[in-house]
Amino acid sequence: MKLPVGTRRVLVTGGGSGIGRAVAERIAADGGEVVVVGRRAERLEAVRDAWPGRIHALPCDLADEAQRQGLLERARDLLGGLDGMVHSAGNVVHQAPGRIDEAALRSQLELNLVAPLRLGEEALRVLESGGGVVFVASTLAFRPVRTSAAYSAAKAGLVAAMASLALEGAPRGVRFNAVAPGLVDTEMIHELRLDPGETMPTGVEYEERLGAQLEALRGLHPLGRLGKAEDVAAAVVHLLGASWSTGTTLTIDGGLLLRE
Repeated sequence: MKLPVGTRRVLVTGGGSGIGRAVAERIAADGGEVVVVGRRAERLEAVRDAWPGRIHALPCDLADEAQRQGLLERARDLLGGLDGMVHSAGNVVHQAPGRIDEAALRSQLELNLVAPLRLGEEALRVLESGGGVVFVASTLAFRPVRTSAAYSAAKAGLVAAMASLALEGAPRGVRFNAVAPGLVDTEMIHELRLDPGETMPTGVEYEERLGAQLEALRGLHPLGRLGKAEDVAAAVVHLLGASWSTGTTLTIDGGLLLRE
């Protein structure tokens, strides 16, 4: 079966775990080739080793401007061409306004907004005509919570940047889209959220608190469960190959944004 343009040879950031890994494995299973990118080489290598000849590892700290320069060119050279890119790498630090520390603010803006924008600019000249880019945004871009100011601002900015890139890429057929997941069952939501000044509990108290947190997060979704990385991956791969879709943000949230 001939794969759609956008899904044949793809770079996936954050490809060592979570949504990024699910995207990479979905593309590989469909017959495409992938370069997975991230800071933790051992995770990337584990994904590569599970899909020999289909997935390739390219360690890179995306928050480091010098390391990410020319990243798409390196992936293109490794694969012999490049027609797709997915930016799934991201970080979140929950801090309420008035308590947002400078390092957390800068790191979230850099990885969630600056890095994908710069990679998107490179994609404009490196991707093959007809290729596709998908950014993983978040429903928090549209409905922030008290502790998500920095993360929500970065993801809202990413959605706006995606639209500008879509306009710029349209004349040569390079498409840009985004997905906005609700709460997905990945490592990110298994970090206990603490109140300002609170110390991390241990033992049974930690397990009970984390269990209650996850149950509360599940309850935010009318469909009654957290998302799975594979749910988001299916939407990402669809958009990569959707030849008449550009500038759109697809919400995949189990009904989360239906809640008042």
